[in-house]
Amino acid sequence: MRRILTIAVNTFRESVRDRILYGLIVFALIVLPGSRLVISLSVGQEIRILKDFGFGAIALFGLLIAVVSGTAMLFKEMDKRTIYVLVAKPVKRWELLVGKYFGLMATLLLAFLIMGATLVLTLALMGGKPDGLFFLTIAGLFGQLTVITAVAMLFSTLASPALSAVFTFCVYIAGTSADQLRLFADRMPGDLLKIAAKAVSYVIPNLQNFNFRTESIYNLPVDHAKLWLMLAYAVFYVAFTLTVASIILERKDLK
Repeated sequence: MRRILTIAVNTFRESVRDRILYGLIVFALIVLPGSRLVISLSVGQEIRILKDFGFGAIALFGLLIAVVSGTAMLFKEMDKRTIYVLVAKPVKRWELLVGKYFGLMATLLLAFLIMGATLVLTLALMGGKPDGLFFLTIAGLFGQLTVITAVAMLFSTLASPALSAVFTFCVYIAGTSADQLRLFADRMPGDLLKIAAKAVSYVIPNLQNFNFRTESIYNLPVDHAKLWLMLAYAVFYVAFTLTVASIILERKDLK
C-alpha cells in the first residue's frame, strides 16, 4: 500500500507540472467571458444556460486531462526507461498501474475543485447560487472520468498513446449514449448480430448513470437509487478495468 501511495504522489506532482495548469487557465478564460455572451443571447434563461455551458466545459477539460495523461502515462515511463528501474525494484506492475491511476485521479480532483470554483464564481457574478444538485452534477462528471481514466490506462497497455486516445474518446462518446446503443442493438437484424451488438453495448461503460445535468439545470428531483447505482457502478467498472489492465501489463514484454 505504501508503494502505491508513493507512486500516486509522484504521479500527481508530475501531472500538475505537465498539463493541468494550462487547461485550467484556458477554462477560466472561456467561462468568465462566456458569461457575458450568455446574457446577450438569452433573457430570463441566463443561469440555466450558464450552468449547461459550465458543466459542458468542465466535462470537456476533464476529459482532455484524463485521456491525454491516462494514455501517455505508461508510454512516458517506458520511453524514459524509468519503468525498467521501477519494475526492477520490489514494485509489482499492478502496483505501478494502480498508483498511476490514483495519482491521476488526484490531479483530476484538483482540476474539478478549481474549475467548479470558477463556475461558482461566474454564477455569483450573474446573481446565481449553486445548490445541492449543482454539486451533485459536478460529482457525477467526476464519476464519469474515474471510469474513463481506467479505460484510458487499459488501452495504454495495448496500443500507442495516439491510438489509445482515439479508442478512449470513442468509448466516451458511446458511453454517453449507452441507453440509445442498447435500443439500437435490440433492432439489429439477425439473432447473432443482435447478441453481438447487445454484448458490446453492455461492455461499454454506461456514463449516463453519472449524468445529473438535466436535474440540476431544470431543478428536477433525483432518484436516490441512482446515487447508489452511480457509486457501485464506478467502483465495479474501475476495479474490473484496472484488473484487466494489470493482467495485460504483467504479461507484457517491457524489454
